[in-house]
Amino acid sequence: LLLRGHSCDSMHQIIMLPYFILHFVEMNAKGVILKAFDQYRLKTCIDFSPWKGEENYISVFKGNGCYSSVGNRHVGKQELSIGSNCDSLGTVEHEFLHALGFWHEQSRADRDDYVDIIWNQIQSGKSDKLSSALGVPYDYGSVMHYSKTAFNIGSEPTIVTKIPHFMDVIGQRMGFSSSDLTKLNRLYNCSES
Repeated sequence: LLLRGHSCDSMHQIIMLPYFILHFVEMNAKGVILKAFDQYRLKTCIDFSPWKGEENYISVFKGNGCYSSVGNRHVGKQELSIGSNCDSLGTVEHEFLHALGFWHEQSRADRDDYVDIIWNQIQSGKSDKLSSALGVPYDYGSVMHYSKTAFNIGSEPTIVTKIPHFMDVIGQRMGFSSSDLTKLNRLYNCSES
């Protein structure tokens, strides 16, 4: 898959991923990261363990914002930023889903059936974040979905849902949706409970 060098306990189907949290990550953020790990552990076959020198691992640092590459595309350290104002459970889960190989929900090939992108309301240089999945229907409630005002240049929305009821649902950062968990469990061959 997109993660290289993870260890799997085949008897219990647990995929262990090493991580290292740099000391300058804020204390509250560290607590939220550990809570997110609990959610992964409870709801999937993914677990995180402190780095003990493994070649491939996730290095969490405090950068300028919340971001991660999608999957580990090289050997070695995979950087994941939990900067200021990134310390909500859903945001941390979102960034670790990127590290595990997940793209944004509104980047799906079928997104135009569910949302309209208002291109002239998007900040210069950010339109690539909205460019045009495991057999799971489109999910407005996905923790991987951007909000209606993502990268906007004013107060107008940049993403408009085809069903108006979902305008205030997209972009939620409360935690995983059931579809997020279904996709993650399918991608990593976790037995769904």
